[in-house]
Amino acid sequence: MKKLPVIVLLIVAASLFLTACSAKTNQDSTPTPVSAQNLTLIAEGSLQPINSLAHSFSVSGQIEEVLVNNGDVVKAGQVLARLKDSPAAKLALENAQAEALAAQQAYDQLLSSKDLTLAQAQLAVANTKKEYDKVSANQVIQGQARQTNQDVINAARAAVTLAEDKVKTAEEKYNDYSETPDSDPLKAAALSTLSNARLNLEQAKLNLNNYINPPNAQDLSISSAEVAVAKAKYEDAQRQLEKLQNGANSNELDMAKARLDSANSAVVNAQNQIDALTLTANIAGTVVDLTLQPGQKVAAGETAVIIADYSNWVVKTDNLTETEVTSITTGQKANVTLDALPEKTLQGEVTYINSLFEEKRGDVTYTVTILLTQTDPLMRWGMTGAVEFLK
Repeated sequence: MKKLPVIVLLIVAASLFLTACSAKTNQDSTPTPVSAQNLTLIAEGSLQPINSLAHSFSVSGQIEEVLVNNGDVVKAGQVLARLKDSPAAKLALENAQAEALAAQQAYDQLLSSKDLTLAQAQLAVANTKKEYDKVSANQVIQGQARQTNQDVINAARAAVTLAEDKVKTAEEKYNDYSETPDSDPLKAAALSTLSNARLNLEQAKLNLNNYINPPNAQDLSISSAEVAVAKAKYEDAQRQLEKLQNGANSNELDMAKARLDSANSAVVNAQNQIDALTLTANIAGTVVDLTLQPGQKVAAGETAVIIADYSNWVVKTDNLTETEVTSITTGQKANVTLDALPEKTLQGEVTYINSLFEEKRGDVTYTVTILLTQTDPLMRWGMTGAVEFLK
């Protein structure tokens, strides 16, 4: 189809010429110039569905089944075709899922053990503090008896007296067997009782002496060491608790979380490889130009099917020049006459004026989209026609 604006200009020129000629027959009349703003702008256009999308597989493979035919109306998400299964992709998915499960278990275990470890650390601080306080309270000082109350000293003295009495009684009992052979069980029992009584007396005297006499060098050394050890244990328990509270084990937990995230990503990627074997519709519409058949090999990215939305039609004209497009506005009414249906004039409305220009045959042009408000069942994608922009 030739460029229609040129034809319009020729018609206008001829009209001007005829007007000038008729003016000569009437000397009293003055010619009235024709304003360019009063002219109707006509441009060429191409008929297209309101939306269309080419679909292709993202991986190469062999067609297993085709589930639609040309002309079928499909919904978004509907399966169009499938490639044959990939054993490698299935194995990769199984391995990824196994790793994700192991990573999740390791991460969960660290989380649960973290709470238990913190509780144990808090208990350790409490126990070591209690022991440290006890040992510190009982620490002996050079030249001073152990600090305690009089009741404790009296109890220690009473324990010595009772122990001495038990020794005396045990000695008398044992003396009754002085002429009895040592192999006599009763004599052996009396000797055991006497020995235990003497040991208890010695311990009771040591305890009393510990309270009423200043400590010796050995006692001082032992007491100082006990306090130092208890203090070190308490301070170490505090440090361990602070580390846990401040996230000292966060590195281990972060590593476990990173492993889990990586494993989950691997599962997603592996699942995507499986999903890529299935071609689904990304928009609702009618199947167009389907050439797939089972057994056919397809390459990734190769157009397999086109889906067009014929619920509405648009006409796009891309030959409006920079001087012409300025007279077009969004919402402006237009009439469209298709070459294939010249007897019908279809009404429409400008919905979009592209801001990006093109250069065609030395002209700067812009694409304008007209949404048809009237349609005809005989319309076909790609039909050409004339667009008349109404004033």
